[in-house]
Amino acid sequence: MTKFAIDPGHNIAFDGGAAGINKSENQLIMEVAPKVIAKLQALGHEVVNCLPRSANSLESSLRHRSRTANSNKCDVFVSIHFNAFNGQAHGTEVLYLSNAGKEIATPVVEEIAKLGFRNRGLKYRDNLHVLRATTMPAILVECCFGDSWKDMKIFNTEKMAIAIVKGLTSQNPESIQECKCN
Repeated sequence: MTKFAIDPGHNIAFDGGAAGINKSENQLIMEVAPKVIAKLQALGHEVVNCLPRSANSLESSLRHRSRTANSNKCDVFVSIHFNAFNGQAHGTEVLYLSNAGKEIATPVVEEIAKLGFRNRGLKYRDNLHVLRATTMPAILVECCFGDSWKDMKIFNTEKMAIAIVKGLTSQNPESIQECKCN
């Protein structure tokens, strides 16, 4: 089985993420990430949660995330986020740095797009700490746009978690009881 590092992005007092329509990026992440973790574990995978309990700067928060994944010798690093732009942009995209990350990102973005989100594709990014500082293949999932009425109308926490897990594992977590995670 695969050992996943799951990073619920942002969620530190000084790094609140983007504003959304009804919920902040932090709130949306903390709805999806625990479900992803629970579903991966239910499928038999080991999961390391990389969210820092505390940090005194954005830099220390990011260092904690990558160091946690690296020190636990995880196989794959996944950072979960929600996009925001101008209320008009919509869809899903997955960011990567390495070719191995790109291979992991492809089925994730495709599974999320099957939910009805516009597939904005894969985006190469070499300026993101969590993609650069992790020693394993890493991706950053922009689930959808939290400030888009179009995206928020079709967004469902459970379906998003299932799509991410399906994309990561090629396993179907739909038979797992809905996670009542907080």
